[in-house]
Amino acid sequence: MTSSSSPTPAAPVPQDTGSGASAEPPQATGSWRAVLREPRFARVWASQLTSSLGDQVFPFAIATNLLIDDHSVTGFGTVLAARALGMALCVLIGGVVADRFPRARIMASVDVLRTVVVGAAAIAAIGSPTWVLALLVLLVGAGEAFFDPAYESLLPRLLPKHQLEAANSLTTATERTLGVLGPTVAGAAVAVLGARSALLFDAVTFAISAALLLGVREKKVVRAQDASGSLLGEVAVGFREARARPWVWAVLLMSVFHMMTTVPVWFVLLPDRLLETKADTIGYGVVMAAFSAGALAGGILVRRGRRTGSGTFALVALLPFGLAVALLGVTTSVPLLAVAAVPGGAGLAVFQVLWMSALQRHIPDEFLGRIMSLDWLSSTAAAPLGYALVGLALAGVPVWVITLTGAVLFVMSTLAPLLIAGVREFGGPAAPADPAPARTRLPEPETG
Repeated sequence: MTSSSSPTPAAPVPQDTGSGASAEPPQATGSWRAVLREPRFARVWASQLTSSLGDQVFPFAIATNLLIDDHSVTGFGTVLAARALGMALCVLIGGVVADRFPRARIMASVDVLRTVVVGAAAIAAIGSPTWVLALLVLLVGAGEAFFDPAYESLLPRLLPKHQLEAANSLTTATERTLGVLGPTVAGAAVAVLGARSALLFDAVTFAISAALLLGVREKKVVRAQDASGSLLGEVAVGFREARARPWVWAVLLMSVFHMMTTVPVWFVLLPDRLLETKADTIGYGVVMAAFSAGALAGGILVRRGRRTGSGTFALVALLPFGLAVALLGVTTSVPLLAVAAVPGGAGLAVFQVLWMSALQRHIPDEFLGRIMSLDWLSSTAAAPLGYALVGLALAGVPVWVITLTGAVLFVMSTLAPLLIAGVREFGGPAAPADPAPARTRLPEPETG
């Protein structure tokens, strides 16, 4: 805790003591079966599963409407940009809201909003100007910016700390499974039902998700509010709390650098290279499916966490992705790329589970939503610049130089944070912060 924080409240939710040590044994002993026995988490997970399925259908339905029915590539790009813009504009606000209000209620409210907006998009899909659809999709993106920090910061209110790895592993496995199977289901839904009916199906999934969340009760906590009560002031508190923990700040900066350099190299050059050699879309699908399958396996393997050195293990697990990027510059063999993609995807999942669990374990509840929003921002905000840089490099730089440079930068930037205090264990005390305005402790009632 920083010097500006009040003493740890007598709340039932375990908090970071300031030393980075957990009040519970560090060994994670949870399992998927154990966390699903907790009714509140089971409802939240079922909600996530349902809404994630809807998320898979949404882009297919929009693409079908704009690319096939209206033949508008520009319109499709505009709509995709609107979704990303909505997320980028609102994610920091979403973190503040997640720290101010009951998180399950935020998620349920967002799902109600998405039910209405996607239903309206189904009505507007035929015959409406592109800007109408773009506005509706912008609202969907804004909803995601509120939903994700609330979900990620809700889990510590539902489960004991030793089960966080299992819960995050199950979440990751669910996302990756839908990443493999979801496009097939979504494509079939659009093909059978059509774009408008598929969007209505999407709206129904969000309505079911909202209904599941309405019965979730959160543990009673005590939260802090800045005396100023300003939105920007509370966003600034999130930055301050991240900066006060060197291990958090170092990994957030690493993520920004990855998204500006190596990650876009993979996702831009993989389809470009395969299409360049006239490989069909099946080959591209095989490589991406291998990547998702590896991520699924990685999420399963790390579900019980690590006793020590979780930060070192998580960062080292990322390194095979750099090898996959380097390999992309010297071969277009689908089998070789698929083999390299498996450990690359597995490492990303291992990192995600251990990193998310560490944040949930060590960041005090009153700041967790804002830290989660910063984590999301660090993983996405730099991506447009990274994609633009790769596009510019392709105009005059050999592919093998781009991939080798990306791989080297990835390895160096992944290992560098290990020199920072707390990174090797993904935990540590908060450094003293500058004096901040007085804070008032406010009770937050149980919700349900």
